[in-house]
Amino acid sequence: MFPKAGIPIRDVVTPVTFVAFIVSTITGIMLLLHWKAGLVRFSHEWLSLAFSAVAIWHLARNWRPFTAYLRRNTALAVLSTSLVASIVFTGITGDTSNASPGAVFRALSGATLESAAPAFGMTPSDAVARLKSANIEVSGSETLGEIGARTGIGPAAVATILATQARR
Repeated sequence: MFPKAGIPIRDVVTPVTFVAFIVSTITGIMLLLHWKAGLVRFSHEWLSLAFSAVAIWHLARNWRPFTAYLRRNTALAVLSTSLVASIVFTGITGDTSNASPGAVFRALSGATLESAAPAFGMTPSDAVARLKSANIEVSGSETLGEIGARTGIGPAAVATILATQARR
């Protein structure tokens, strides 16, 4: 209990845990889908820390039941398997470089079509032809950002058209 207020700790910790879990889940999905990632990254990271702190508090508070639970072979097997799977998945998908896909994309968006074309494995004239075949009139001196703004599709869509062509 909280000493002066008379409020049981469980009445505070349970709702905080629930809210932190829901927000962490939603923002994690948003980050996974690259949807408004800049908006949610900060809250995801900090609320995940809050969620972790509450989970550690819960684990410490319930240590004896937790260790009793782990004496079951099934529980121990599931815990071990999920831990190994998490480590393997992190090893496969993790990246220790400081590369920033956002920085690369911003650089491409600000580059002229003539300069950006080689990044898509094409010559500038091939890039112009590809965009023209998608009914987008361009000149090689426009940036992908300018093309996207003028056509109303955005620079990501322009880059996608060029990248799709490059993979064919």
